[in-house]
Order: sequence, then C-alpha cells, then structure tokens
Amino acid sequence: MIRLVLSTLFTAAAVWGSPNLKPRAPKVYDACINANDIALTFDDGPYIHLRSISDQFTAVGAKATFFFNGNNWDCIYNSDRIGDVKYAFAAGHMIGSHTWSHADLTELSTAQIQDGMFRMEEALSRILGIKPAFMRPPYGDYNSNIQSIAAARGQSLALWDWDTGDADGNTTAESEALYNDVANAKVKNALILEHETEEGTATTLVPFALKLFQGKGYNLVTMAECLGVDPYQAIGVAQTQSSSWTCDGTPDPGAACGGSIVCQTGTPVFSSTAPSGPTATPTPTPNQYIHPNSNSAKCLTAASNAEGAAVEIEDCIAAGSTSQSWTVSGATLQVFGTKCLDVTGGATADGTKMQITTCSTNNANQEWTLSGSTIQWSGQSSCLDLTDGSVTDGNVIQIWTCTGGSNQKWTRTTGPGTGTAPPPPPPPPPSGNTISPGASSKSCLAAPTNANGGTVVIAPCDGSTSQSWTHTGNTLVVYGNKCLDVTNGSTTNGVKMQIWTCTPGNTGDLNQQFTVTSAHAIQWTGKSECLDLTDGSLASGNQIQMWACSAGNTNQVWNIV
Repeated sequence: MIRLVLSTLFTAAAVWGSPNLKPRAPKVYDACINANDIALTFDDGPYIHLRSISDQFTAVGAKATFFFNGNNWDCIYNSDRIGDVKYAFAAGHMIGSHTWSHADLTELSTAQIQDGMFRMEEALSRILGIKPAFMRPPYGDYNSNIQSIAAARGQSLALWDWDTGDADGNTTAESEALYNDVANAKVKNALILEHETEEGTATTLVPFALKLFQGKGYNLVTMAECLGVDPYQAIGVAQTQSSSWTCDGTPDPGAACGGSIVCQTGTPVFSSTAPSGPTATPTPTPNQYIHPNSNSAKCLTAASNAEGAAVEIEDCIAAGSTSQSWTVSGATLQVFGTKCLDVTGGATADGTKMQITTCSTNNANQEWTLSGSTIQWSGQSSCLDLTDGSVTDGNVIQIWTCTGGSNQKWTRTTGPGTGTAPPPPPPPPPSGNTISPGASSKSCLAAPTNANGGTVVIAPCDGSTSQSWTHTGNTLVVYGNKCLDVTNGSTTNGVKMQIWTCTPGNTGDLNQQFTVTSAHAIQWTGKSECLDLTDGSLASGNQIQMWACSAGNTNQVWNIV
C-alpha cells in the first residue's frame, strides 16, 4: 500500500558532493513519463534468480530495474550475491536502493531511516562504484520526513502504478492477468512492480511479460529511461573487497539499528574517477552539427546570438558557422560559447518553440538527455521536434510529446559535413484489398497514419498503402503489422475505430477479431457490434465507429475488393 503520494520537489543538495552526471532535483515518481515505455522493476534482491532474470531481458534487447536490499533474503556481501549484482549492472540494467533491511521506514526514527539508507548506499558504492539516484521505500510506504531525508541524500522515491501481487500471494495466473490488463488497456506507459525473490516470477512471469509487451509494440526500458532522467547521481569505481564487507553486526531483515548496533547517519566513502568540486562535469564535446535525419544538408541553427533568438532549420554552411556549431556540455547544448538551447518559458505544451538564452546553472529549461537519435527535455516527456516535418529554411524548431517518430530523429556530426538531401523512398506497392462502404465504391476505409492509436476514416480511394487491407484469419491488417482495433474494447455504440500493432494469431487480441458475414457486414467476433459508417456520411475524414448490428442497416454494408 502506498500511504502518501506527493510530487513536491526538494532542492536540498546531495550529501555525497558533486555528481559526475548532470544534477537532478529529487522527487517522487509513481508513473513513467515517456510514451510507449514499460519499466519492469524487481524488489527485494539480490537473490538466486537475479542472473536468470537479467539474461532473459538481455536475450530480447530489453532492460530491467532492480531495487536491492543489503540484508533481506540474503546478504548482499555474500560472494555469490556480489557476483550477481555486478553481472546485472554490467548487462546495463538499472540498480537502485530498497534500503538495507527492508524495514518499514514509516515506523522508524530519523536516525534509523538514515542508517537504512546509508548501509545500502555504502554497499552499492563498494560493489559497483555508484551513487543511486532512486530509493524505493519498502512496501511503498513513506511520509514527508522520509521524502526530505531521501532528497537530502540526492535520491528520488521510486513507486509504481501497477503491482503484480507476486509477493502478496497472487498465483502466476493472477499476475499474468494483471499484465494482460495493462496490455489490453493500451496504456500510454506503465511502471510495474515485481519481486525477483519469487521463483514463479523468474520462471513464468518474466518470459510471459517480455513476450506480451514486446508483441504489443512497447519499449521495455529501465525506470530512469522511462522518465528521461539519469539512474545514478554519479558513477565512480568499485572498491576492493575487505573484511568489513559483512552483514554481521548490521540490522536483521525487517529490523533497524539501535542498542548494540550504532546507527550510521553519515555519508559512505565513494571512489570517483571524475574531478571533484562543484564544477565537475563531463568533458564538453564541441563542434557538433545537428541535422534532422530526413536531410543531412540541413542544420540546427541559432538565428542570432541575441537573448531569446529562435532556433531554426537552415542549410548547413560548408565552411562552418558559429551559429550551427553546438557544444554538448553536461546536460546542455551550447552555441556562441555562452548561449544554451532553451524551452521558451519552460512551457510543456506541444508546439512550444525553441530559443537560445544565456546558459545558467541548474536551469531545467536548458537540460537535455541525448539518447540515440533523440534529444529529450530532461525529466519531461517532450522531445526536440522538426516542426511539421519541414526542412524549409527558417522553420523554427519546437518540442512535442516524444513519439519516436521521424520528426524527432537527429544526427550529430563533427563539422557541418557536405550531406545532401536523400531522395524520398519510392512508396511500397500496395497489396491486399480495399474496403468500401456499400453506398460508394469511390470511398475507401483508410488509416491516415501507421501509429498505434491512429484513426480509421473514410477517404477517397487512391490506391495507397493506407487503404490496402489484408484479410488474414479474423483480422484486417494495414501497413503490414497494424490491425483494425476497437478502441479500449468498448462495446458502447459510437466507439471509434483505431489501428494497433497486431497480436499474432487468431487467439490474440479480441479487440482485433472480426467476422465478415454473408450480408457484407464486418462484425466484431463474438459480439453484437458491427463496423458502421458514422452518420452514413461519406465525407473525407469521417471516423468509422462500432454500432449494434442491425439487419438492413446500409451503414453496416462493406465491400472488400
């Protein structure tokens, strides 16, 4: 049970000194931010199933998040557990703190809370050389004092929005039902709680979840990735094991310091390879030219070096230009030496235009996370976006909700390069069938976009791939892998149709199963609803709906040609 959920920021400085990753404001996270991301998180380890879970994720190119205890199901300093922790970290999974002994922090004194966090931080610093940026409070229980202590130690609280109940007595079938609920609800994202200590989770739930969610087109990422923030305050070097690496003389599982066990409230030793001091940052990368992936001859350009100048697309200047030469410095993108890429007014609305302003320390409007070909506003769900997909000179760049679309793909080169605009690829030849309402053979069922959740409308027939449907089994497929789909599986008259990544086989997503009747109706299999021409209108863009099947209803007659 989660007793308190707040999103108040705490600005207290981290007690371990300056991180060698970008600074971040600790807060409470109980849901992902980025669209189409699912973070599967595992508590209470390290335990005997850790390597198996790690390997299963690695095999399918996915990442997991592990919140470790120091002394719970096993002692983290046992040689096998040390090896397991290093193994998961080396595989690229995220590691966070779950406190030392899994005691309920809401029942502890301030000194005992500090001790539980200190001992876990010390173990992660010793074994991996990391300073965790996230702490998951045992049982998800916390209060304002716990949040303040975590913030002072530079850590955000990590909660969840879906719980499999695997540690609360749920059978694997019941936990699988939860996964199915998430998938069938077509949620924007999900932050899911599991426990690596449960054998059924490792052997049954993990492979089930990986197959299900990847089959639905979700990205399986770490918690930090689904939030667009850094997983650690700093990454240094692991320490050499010594006799002090022991659980002897520390609180037992579920217990806290006190009596003969002195509470530790200080700061662990951290070995860093980065320079110390308040200005320590990663080495800047200068002379970076940023191109939209659609045209390497175009460059991200500051219109002038004036405060508030627009950031736009222009032809790359072959000889190089200071207005197009960006320096990646920490979490900022700098131009003209002192100006930074900046979200105008800090507005999160889609379409907010970009500008440059004088760089300032810890200005959240100037912090960016560069991951692959995307440039994401750190801590937000917005990405740098090529406005309207246009490479016309003077087009001012914007932010937009991250979708992974082509307008949000950017390439960095050292120097302006001499790239030329690639020719547009030829459209693939259409295949399959067209679906026309009985009232007009000149109008066709169309999916204007191939994105999940894209609308299904009536449009003039044009032979395009957006109107080419393949009738496979009980599914109607467009774009090769998207299926006609009843939005949210609603049986309400008037629910609009969409497309969604197909679930393989005729036993897949029931919202994608349709039967073509002898009366030329397209009926939702097993239901009493039929595909319906909304209001009988042939107007281009009219969204198609589901409606109770009715014999003789001409709005429900369709011809598949």
